[in-house]
Amino acid sequence: MCDKCMLVSYKWLKELFDVDVTSAELAEKMSTTGIEVEGVTSPQTGLSKLVVGEVLSCEDVPDTHLQLCHVDTGDESPRQKVSDAPNIKAGIKVIVALPCARIADNYKIKKGKIRGMESLGMICSLQE
Repeated sequence: MCDKCMLVSYKWLKELFDVDVTSAELAEKMSTTGIEVEGVTSPQTGLSKLVVGEVLSCEDVPDTHLQLCHVDTGDESPRQKVSDAPNIKAGIKVIVALPCARIADNYKIKKGKIRGMESLGMICSLQE
C-alpha cells in the first residue's frame, strides 16, 4: 500500500452514509466514479472460537523466555496457557483462541504441551 492510500472501514461508511449494498458492490460503484479501490478484505473471515480473557497470573518458566499463564475466559475454571509474549502480565485483557479455534490464514489452534506444560489454546496478538 502506498503512503498516500487510506484504509476505510465498510462498517464506518455504513454509519456515515445510507449504504444498502455489499462491500464488494460499493467498491465497484466507487471505482466506476473514479475513486480507486485497491481491494476489499474481510479480516474476520475464517476466524472462530476467539474470546476475550483476563490474565489472572503469569509465572516465568525457568531457563526459557516462556511464561505459564492462567486466564479467565468465562469458563468454570481459568485456562492454562503457555505464552512467549514479552508484554504479558496479570490484570490485562487478551484475545484467546480456544482449542479448535481458527485464526489468521485459517490456522487451527489445538491444545497441546509446550516443554511438558499443558497449554489450552493460545493467547493471540492482533496480527494473529
